[in-house]
Amino acid sequence: MLNDIPPSGPWTGYYLYGHAGRKHYMRLGLVFTPDGRIRGEGMDDVAPFVIDGLFNGVTREASWTKAYVRRHTVQYFGIYSQRAICGDWTLGILTGDFWIWPDVVPQSEKVVEQTEFEESAEPVLV
Repeated sequence: MLNDIPPSGPWTGYYLYGHAGRKHYMRLGLVFTPDGRIRGEGMDDVAPFVIDGLFNGVTREASWTKAYVRRHTVQYFGIYSQRAICGDWTLGILTGDFWIWPDVVPQSEKVVEQTEFEESAEPVLV
């Protein structure tokens, strides 16, 4: 039985190549269903993409594929904690960190992240 699922709707976040360096921002539209499915779409500095995956409300684990339109697919695995999902992505031998959060986070908690997003050298919005 699912105990807690993240909110559906717009999400914002970023990924890193490796575990440090420049943040590559992304915007996502995600749907989390009671039966544990994750579906959605989004855009980042590579291309538009679609999301298809699973969420376990008991363990709070999320895993999905991020399939770039007419391009490659990236595997994501993370944990939902404190209103965000963070974890790792892999593409062959490449890997890195990611962090995404719903846009429903209270305004006071979004100020720092929004400022970082707006100051990004290459922000891409959906």
